[in-house]
Amino acid sequence: MSDPVNPNTKPEEPVAPPPTPESAPPPPAEASAAGVPTVGPEASVGSRVVAALIDGLIGGVISLVPVIGWIVSIAYLITRDALPFLDGQSIGKKALNLRAVDAATLAPLTNNWGSSAVRNVVLFIPFFAIVELVVLISNKSQRLGDQWAKTKVVQVS
Repeated sequence: MSDPVNPNTKPEEPVAPPPTPESAPPPPAEASAAGVPTVGPEASVGSRVVAALIDGLIGGVISLVPVIGWIVSIAYLITRDALPFLDGQSIGKKALNLRAVDAATLAPLTNNWGSSAVRNVVLFIPFFAIVELVVLISNKSQRLGDQWAKTKVVQVS
């Protein structure tokens, strides 16, 4: 004798087999402490000067493009440490494994347009770059632009 069919029962759904090591998703990547960048010691004066020369050379080459080149060059030189695709590193800093960071939190200056502008715009004042170099050599860690923007430059790996 067969059981009567109950119209209120749902058919059983098939059960998926347990995942095999080959089909299992990869484990999540090890994450470092979120928001806390790993930074090294403060950058040397020599490496900072070389990075600035590289950036100046890049700005100079960009400025060779008529009209728009000057605008792009000035924009790059003022905002170079805040550009999101460079992660707090100008091209010169990236070449020398340096990064501009907030002095208090050590967070990169990525998207921090104000601090980047304050620390870099002073270099457009005639002869002020010489003053900045003297201050950097005597202070060994921060030039006036860094002090005013509350930033510093550190080595990264």
